[in-house]
Amino acid sequence: MSVCLLDTGVNHHNPLLTPHIKQRNLLTVFPDGHVADRTNIISGHGTPMAGLALYGDLADIMGSNHPINISHELESVKIIDHTNPHDPKNYGFVTTEAISAAEVMNPLHKRAICMAVSTDHYKHGGTPSLWSAAIDKLSYGSEEINDKNLFIVSAGNLLEEARKDYPIINDDHSINAPGQAFNALTVGAYTLKDRIDLTAHPQSELLAKRGAMSPCNTTSVSWANEWPRKPDIVMEGGNQALQYGGVLRPDSLQLLSTSRGTTLKWLTSFGDTSAATALASRFAAQLYIAYPNFRPETIRALIVHSADWTPSMLSNRTIGQLLPTEKTKLLQTVGYGVPNLSRAIKSASNSLTLVCEAELKPYKLQGSGIKTDKFHLYDLPWPIDALSELFNTPVRMTVTLSYFVEPNPGNKRYAKANNYMSHALRFKMIDVDESINAFKKRISADERDDDYQKEGQERNWGLGEKLRNKGSIHKDIWEDTAADLATRNVIAIHPTTCWWKTRKKLQRYENTVRYSLIISISSPNNEIDIYTPVQNMIAAKVAIPVEIKV
Repeated sequence: MSVCLLDTGVNHHNPLLTPHIKQRNLLTVFPDGHVADRTNIISGHGTPMAGLALYGDLADIMGSNHPINISHELESVKIIDHTNPHDPKNYGFVTTEAISAAEVMNPLHKRAICMAVSTDHYKHGGTPSLWSAAIDKLSYGSEEINDKNLFIVSAGNLLEEARKDYPIINDDHSINAPGQAFNALTVGAYTLKDRIDLTAHPQSELLAKRGAMSPCNTTSVSWANEWPRKPDIVMEGGNQALQYGGVLRPDSLQLLSTSRGTTLKWLTSFGDTSAATALASRFAAQLYIAYPNFRPETIRALIVHSADWTPSMLSNRTIGQLLPTEKTKLLQTVGYGVPNLSRAIKSASNSLTLVCEAELKPYKLQGSGIKTDKFHLYDLPWPIDALSELFNTPVRMTVTLSYFVEPNPGNKRYAKANNYMSHALRFKMIDVDESINAFKKRISADERDDDYQKEGQERNWGLGEKLRNKGSIHKDIWEDTAADLATRNVIAIHPTTCWWKTRKKLQRYENTVRYSLIISISSPNNEIDIYTPVQNMIAAKVAIPVEIKV
């Protein structure tokens, strides 16, 4: 398993990097053969990225005496040389070439592809670009389905001089290409850095408060409602300060990483969404190590599923207390929040997580037209007796659905997302006292009688269908009583109309699609054991999706 950096190259002679980077793992797309980090930035860019992707923030490590365990490899493909810039129209081709080189180098590796290079050359407003479409295509796969690579890309940064007007100015600056890619995990930045040496920087003050969006962060606030909410998550990107009306970057508010430098300076401060993307790639690598057989869609789902918002992001409220406009703004600025590795890897006694990887055939040829073919029903192994006994105890259920889409071939500008996406999947949960037949009819019009009357509805979801049904990863949080959850033991995964259904000549109606579904329930009461009853039920009988033709 490896983190594959697509960046400015790496100086692996840094003593912190040499033991962990093989010379053969350093490549370049340029004919000159130079693989080292030779940017116009003194500390380099690819080399600090490598340090964070391997170690995390060295400031945390150097303040601890815990052993460091690095189980993943690092690959570097140099795709940026400031003395030899690419034509922006070729960014997608260059990325494809770089991935091909990495796969030839280590054909058996699963990899988190870390790409913290971006451009504001495209004024995309959320619509696909040639570059983002290339990433979507690589993620989905060409002749074969992609089983190995997860793209992790940065949202891009706000210009330094504009940050004095944080946080209002961030709304006006769009996430850079290719951060709008549907299938990529797009990473923004938040910060926990809040210490300033006032002796060195008198009369300075923090730009961002602890737990809030970083000053560097770009957003999707300006995008049309049709397109995905980005970023998907945020990681530490450092903070900045104001002094006499100017923006400062004190080292104490930045991360610490490896420098391309000399024997006199092997460490450097580093930050912004580049640092956040490197940390997210390390996070993905650690998940791959824990679950080597999981698909890239599942690794992405686990990262997003484990994420939560800080009190600062929620203004010390809960997601249910926010207004709809505030929820939209939350997703457009910090996505689903900050991932938690321990939560992503294992369940606690007062919580459990179910993971399913499945395949579904969304469409079929019927007569001369293409119709929706199937949906899946899951009978969830809830501990009904245990939940019923808890009665009014509050519980939280989180659902995340992740899949990769095939981008519509062609270079036209797409007015709607379903003209670009090959397929789209959605999830619905059975309502209290709703029969299984009524639930099926609510999902599919083809199941309904002439006298159909809707019985169930979507209730108690933190985001709701209108907010969560964007892009190719969908997450929502349901909160109510344990007794109520006990009756909500069926979930459906169903397709909606996209270009596979409308472009008959391409015959995609024969295709099946993969998806990853993650469901967790938890209680704030640490004395409640939710995990053991479900573990016993699953040991006796594994929940299998029921495939329904519609």
